[in-house]
Amino acid sequence: MDVAATGLAVLDNLRFLRNKLEHLSGLAPQVLRSWLGFFLAIHDLGKFSSAFQQLRKDVCLSLKREYFYTIRHDTLGLLAWRDLFADDDKVFERLGTWPDNEKPVELIDSWVQCVTGHHGQPPSLQTAPILDHFSSDDIGAMREWVSIAADLFLPESPPVIDGNLDDLERGMAEFSWYLAGLCTLADWLGSNRDRFPYCNEAMQPTDYFRQHALPNARRAVADSGLLPVKTAEFSAPERLFEFLDNPTPLQQACLDLTIGTGPRLYILEDVTGAGKTEAAFVLLARIMAANQAQGAYIALPTMATANAMYARTAGVYRKLYRQSDQLPSLVLAHGGRHLDQKFRASIIHSDLLPSESQYGPDEFDAEARCNAWLADNNKKALLAQLGVGTIDQALLAVLQSRHQSLRLLGLIGKVLVVDEVHASDAYMHTLLCQLLTMHARAGGSAILLSATLPDRMRDDLVHAFDGCPGEGSESPETLHYPLLTTVSPSKVPIHRPVDTRDSVRRTLAVELHHDENQSLDWVMEQARRGRCVAWIRNTVNDAINAWQCLTEALGEQHVTLFHARFAMGDRLDIEREVLDAFGPGSSADTRVGRVVIATQVIEQSLDLDFDEMVSDLAPIDLLIQRAGRLKRHLRDANGKRLGNGEPDQRGAPCLRVLSPSPDDDVDDRWIRRLLPGTGAVYPDHGRLWLTAKTMSMRGRIRVPEDLRDLLEAVYGESAIEQIPEALVLSNARAEGKALSDHSVARLNAIKTATGYACRDGQWADESVTPTRLGEPMVTIRLGRWNNGTIAPWSDGQASAWSLSEVKIAARLFNEPVIEEPALQEALEELRAGWPKATRYIHVLPLSSQNGHWLSTVRDSRGRLVRFQYSPIVGLRIVKEESQ
Repeated sequence: MDVAATGLAVLDNLRFLRNKLEHLSGLAPQVLRSWLGFFLAIHDLGKFSSAFQQLRKDVCLSLKREYFYTIRHDTLGLLAWRDLFADDDKVFERLGTWPDNEKPVELIDSWVQCVTGHHGQPPSLQTAPILDHFSSDDIGAMREWVSIAADLFLPESPPVIDGNLDDLERGMAEFSWYLAGLCTLADWLGSNRDRFPYCNEAMQPTDYFRQHALPNARRAVADSGLLPVKTAEFSAPERLFEFLDNPTPLQQACLDLTIGTGPRLYILEDVTGAGKTEAAFVLLARIMAANQAQGAYIALPTMATANAMYARTAGVYRKLYRQSDQLPSLVLAHGGRHLDQKFRASIIHSDLLPSESQYGPDEFDAEARCNAWLADNNKKALLAQLGVGTIDQALLAVLQSRHQSLRLLGLIGKVLVVDEVHASDAYMHTLLCQLLTMHARAGGSAILLSATLPDRMRDDLVHAFDGCPGEGSESPETLHYPLLTTVSPSKVPIHRPVDTRDSVRRTLAVELHHDENQSLDWVMEQARRGRCVAWIRNTVNDAINAWQCLTEALGEQHVTLFHARFAMGDRLDIEREVLDAFGPGSSADTRVGRVVIATQVIEQSLDLDFDEMVSDLAPIDLLIQRAGRLKRHLRDANGKRLGNGEPDQRGAPCLRVLSPSPDDDVDDRWIRRLLPGTGAVYPDHGRLWLTAKTMSMRGRIRVPEDLRDLLEAVYGESAIEQIPEALVLSNARAEGKALSDHSVARLNAIKTATGYACRDGQWADESVTPTRLGEPMVTIRLGRWNNGTIAPWSDGQASAWSLSEVKIAARLFNEPVIEEPALQEALEELRAGWPKATRYIHVLPLSSQNGHWLSTVRDSRGRLVRFQYSPIVGLRIVKEESQ
């Protein structure tokens, strides 16, 4: 009854959700409400089983027979329904009167699958004799409870069900995903012992429901942070951001759009640094002000970019809502969010929410706030009014992973905003297309942002949203850049050409380096001239090698190494250092003569500005992204920031690219001779050659005029014909891998047409059903072994062991080599004290030897690998032996 009351309280208070469920179900509002109460009240039929009850041996001594709990209680509930109630005319008569006296067995069975699958996954469809799990007393109790539930929630006079049963059953497939999410949410909230204290007073079920369940449920929903917050009227863009008093052309186009009713897809394409994020917020504010959404989830490609977006959103999100005593929640959602100090500081409990009297007219508290219930689990992140996180948290809504339906439910009434949408590989792109399809059908809008979106990818996204595959496409020659695309379901997309702002309109020269020493000498020369330089390398090992050479010549204090193989605490420190030294607020003093050697971690979404740049060869879209960090802001010759309208005084920008010559005789080792690591990271060597050839021929990048042509010169359908014969096989393998990844995505994704059911295999935890494919990685925790104890590398900080984590390729690490019994004992004792969810994580015990922290492990092939770690260089292999 607690869970049923909670589900009804959610339905009553969340207008967007209620409207969509009524529409998707095809049932009249009052019928939907009564059914929801009844079926939620029987969601735990499986717990009537003596087999389940015997999990508490201490209170089941009076049972006459021993039962074995071999089937989960959710599946037992479905088995009980099918065996005892699926043919019970009395139950069906209470549910409604059907045309031609039809009996909706399949429709009702789908409802039962949704409510019994309330632990985040559908119940198994296995069969078993019911008497193996339920005693005769259990069966009698179940029958009695179903009768009580019917009296509580179903009207005495059965309603006449309008509509065709076949249509209702067909609509049930789509509706079931959201019904399952609502059941999961109701069970999660309704099982909270603090909100629903145990009642030991004997009373009639009706009295308990009215006097206890409903009041507690309403308080639980109100305190959870789920209640909608009234959206603000949209007056002017500068109310969101003060500097928007002079909007860019893209931002002005977003202001001029007519915000209609119903779902819309907006694709914003403009150059890096052109203000796409602010344009997206303008669109979001207008959509919410038009009462077409009540919040958003903003998805980024990485944790670092999500952290940066969270910081930007924290200062503006309150302005999307009216001032009231209801504070909207802003959630950060990714695996490392507990390490973000700003997010941890934002979490507040319901009894600490400030009252309306603490605020004056038009006064907003600048700090971010998040309700504690929403903040305690990533699975709840999409339920908050505003969420910022990685794209993974959204993609889990369409994967056969636990609690996907809760995430899908959370997107109802929200705008899905995806930044750097081009950064998806074939696997993620396929999942995103399915998410857009479901989001559009549920009435949701989406905003996608990119500076480098290939036409094929845009077409896929458009057709996924509008439901018209192959229609409405235009050839690349007809598509302007920058571009604002608007899509409505079942309608032809509207492409609006826009200009870009003058400050980002420029021409970059492109110069190819064909020798690594040439790049090293050039970087050293620029640093000695006082310039700040970035060299973006494609592998950690290449970055470390370049760092070693440059520190010997320039000194360690002038060269920063930044890659993904640092302990999380050290990585966050380096990220802050790089943003302080080279971000928008950096000064001439922090920049002069400094060099950053980085991998792809600075490639996108981080607002960095370097005087000079060299990049290892990468696909054209990534080179364009990297070039966006070259002379990004207006500065004088010394690096001091200038105001808008003043010309940059650092000279014309030139992107140097370390690449083999595309004009030499090309064989199958064309890229591997100069950059073997690059050849492994980017296996489509044909596309790499097309990039190098295009850059070599053009010798420049005109922004924005050349960007569309550059992308199509590498990714267009006709480009493949230009690839040298020696690299055709590489291209074919990459295309085959993309097709394979597409198939894997479709295999792992939910099957919307079959409804919420487990028909083709077991559902899995999100760690087993991945949001990304690629080389398997393993998380290890770095520990200092010293004086008989193991301390976390980031000792002395909150979440010290989490801050000591680093991810490496699984092939490099199987288990540490432990020779000291005392160390083995200390490791076992340490991990035994960790929460169960983290005990699988390996500890890499580092010992200090001659000033270095070292450890030996066995890799996946049994070979000995010697690791060395430092907070300046990160984790690297210093010795490898075959055995």
